[in-house]
Amino acid sequence: MIRYGRENCNHVLRHRKDGWEEGCIPVICLKCGAYGCLCDIEIKPSKEVFFGEGQKGDANINGLWVNPYLKS
Repeated sequence: MIRYGRENCNHVLRHRKDGWEEGCIPVICLKCGAYGCLCDIEIKPSKEVFFGEGQKGDANINGLWVNPYLKS
């Protein structure tokens, strides 16, 4: 289940380096900061891309993330 972020976002999900999901791998959307797990990704990128482009949950790399854990 995707949490936080923007509902109308075309999510680009990558590994969330500081996350935890029970029984799965945590993911984060590079566009809006939404959280989820690997099961939420329909078309999975290569391992190199998925882990290589991973981010922490508070990275806000584009200034557009909608996440209650980010400092405003």
